[in-house]
Amino acid sequence: MRSISQIASLTLAMAVVVTAQCAVAGSQYVVLSTEPVVEELPPGKVFAPSDVINVPAGTVVTLLGEDGSVNPISGPAAFVVTEDALTPNSSPGAGDGQAGPSNLALIASLLTNERQRSESIGSARTTAGQSKPSGLDDPWAISIEESAPGCIRNGDVVLARRGIGERVVFSVRFGGGQSLTGLVWSAGKPTYSLPDPVPAPVKSFVVETNKTSALIEIKVFPQNAIPQNPLDVLGWMVSSGCKRQALAFVRQLVSKQQ
Repeated sequence: MRSISQIASLTLAMAVVVTAQCAVAGSQYVVLSTEPVVEELPPGKVFAPSDVINVPAGTVVTLLGEDGSVNPISGPAAFVVTEDALTPNSSPGAGDGQAGPSNLALIASLLTNERQRSESIGSARTTAGQSKPSGLDDPWAISIEESAPGCIRNGDVVLARRGIGERVVFSVRFGGGQSLTGLVWSAGKPTYSLPDPVPAPVKSFVVETNKTSALIEIKVFPQNAIPQNPLDVLGWMVSSGCKRQALAFVRQLVSKQQ
């Protein structure tokens, strides 16, 4: 490796490339996406201080730093991760302040498991390149295809579905007993926003169509988390069980760098 110079000052979500052969200052990084696929840089791989990141020619790897920065790196290049203090706005732990795996570890596990699942069924192995069912590419939209946790912010509920060719009449029953009936989801619309925010005491709701029924456990973005920090948002989504939404958030992060 040639001489190393500084690539970035890792403040919140910012990195400035200075040279092709340089140091990445930060503590740890997880690979969000690699385009095209490179066996040595799979989504979910974590790089710690002193690790070398070799990016082949024609390849773009997108890294999420422990400080919340999103860093696209184009090859050919060789980088070494260096030890560096995190910024005051960083949040290496879980968003709710409880002990447990770090946000970075949770995200790495999600991406690794998704990659292995995709490989087992012969799908694309890059997170950014995965097919995106209509309506389900919005990280704040909750799928009505299955019963699962649903992550929301500010009490706003956005529903998503795979098939958009049909007009659907559906109902929403909240845990407290309130119901919305006769709701019309127009053909061609991938998402549907409920007209009013969900009251704070409500913990779940059921969405029913003439073909499906899904129980959604509501997970509300915590007040002490930082909405501008991708690490906070992703870590919270994964720990809340909103895995599909977390993967959609990763795809969104990567696409914004392209």
